Amino acid sequence: MIACRRARLPAGRGGLVCVAIMLVAGTLGLPSSAFGETYFVRQMAGRDENDGRSPATAWQHVGKLSAAMHAGDTAYVGPGLYRDEIEVRQSGTSEQPIVFVADETGRNTGDSPGVVMLTGAEPVDETIFASGGAPGVYTAPFPAWEVWGVVEMDGPQARYVRATITSEHLVDHLAPADVVAKLRSSFFYDETTRTLLLHTSDDRPPATHELELVQRGHGIFARGGKEYVTVIGFTFRHMQDAGVSFFAGSAHGTVVRTTAYGSRQGVRVYGSSDVLVYGSTLFRNENSGVYFAAGSTGGRAIGNTSYENVKGLRWSSDSTNAMALDNVLFDNLERGLSLENADGAIVRGNRLVHNAVSQLQVLQSRYASDENCFAAAPEQLVADFTPFDFADRYDRLAAYQQAKHQDPQSREGGCGPLPEKVDVQALHARTSGAAGAPERSSIAALLRRLLGTR
Repeated sequence: MIACRRARLPAGRGGLVCVAIMLVAGTLGLPSSAFGETYFVRQMAGRDENDGRSPATAWQHVGKLSAAMHAGDTAYVGPGLYRDEIEVRQSGTSEQPIVFVADETGRNTGDSPGVVMLTGAEPVDETIFASGGAPGVYTAPFPAWEVWGVVEMDGPQARYVRATITSEHLVDHLAPADVVAKLRSSFFYDETTRTLLLHTSDDRPPATHELELVQRGHGIFARGGKEYVTVIGFTFRHMQDAGVSFFAGSAHGTVVRTTAYGSRQGVRVYGSSDVLVYGSTLFRNENSGVYFAAGSTGGRAIGNTSYENVKGLRWSSDSTNAMALDNVLFDNLERGLSLENADGAIVRGNRLVHNAVSQLQVLQSRYASDENCFAAAPEQLVADFTPFDFADRYDRLAAYQQAKHQDPQSREGGCGPLPEKVDVQALHARTSGAAGAPERSSIAALLRRLLGTR
């Protein structure tokens, strides 16, 4: 099934950019016997001693899917909070993809509707911390595992910054402990002494907060050449790296209608080709909402919402032939959309609004951009091409259009209402069992949206 958009290619020739949207039989609720096995995971009703082949014999932990899933298989995961991760160990094929479906409606698993959430974090006893000397600083021996992140669950749920990645440490050469003393919402884990040092967001003791510590790297991880893997409808939070990760030669991945926040990237595509991220919400990630890196050719981001990341969408390091279509990128801490050594990018129909430094950043990349909407506050740029030319900065669309001969039919301002931001406290309450989650759109409605029909 194909959705197409007319676009001018970088060489100036007219062309038709077509985006293939793969919807497999398991997604549509069709019989799966011709395609492979169907597995079920139910957080409340499952048991890992079961065979996982029916709702009545479902597994309890999503990690059981790591060894089970093969080409043509579909997994339905019921609502709940899963402190676990899935490693994709086999490849699908174009005819028989591997499909992971978050069954938020409970239609397939038999559960009540709710959020299907995977987290990389674990709760901690906040009373183990003692004063670390400086105001707001607290310390505790923590030999259980290497701590990759700290989260205040009673706040906005952005991760504390790791002291060793700050400019205070890398540029000013402050010791990690001194960085923690200086910066609220920061931490340092000393691997030698297995000690955790943190500075809370408000200087109050950890016991006045609900803390979780990041332990796992990914929610769903496909590496080493895994192909044709589709992920639909999950919510991921607080992974060391990413909610969904395609790594080292993986290809033909599809991520549809996911929510990912509080990790390094919402979705990471590293050295992997032909990956589509569609209709997803990506926010408060340390690096980017979606990051295509290390020669990830053919990466497509379509119809996503990305905010309060450092960069909303990012392509870098020879990740050529990108497509960024119909995304809403707003309130990111640096840039909305960044193309860094990423030739052949096509940028169409995006709304880039109030991103702190610039709406569009282009570094040594040939690209074709048009039909976008830009909105920049007085202290923000419409587009910039720094750091290679510090004069190449444009605070208004007209100046950028004249200098770069891009975005001739784009507009400035009047970009329409922005999507509502996710209430992480409501999500936390739902996955903690305090409230039910509203039913989201059905698969049939999703199909209609992909086809552009109603």
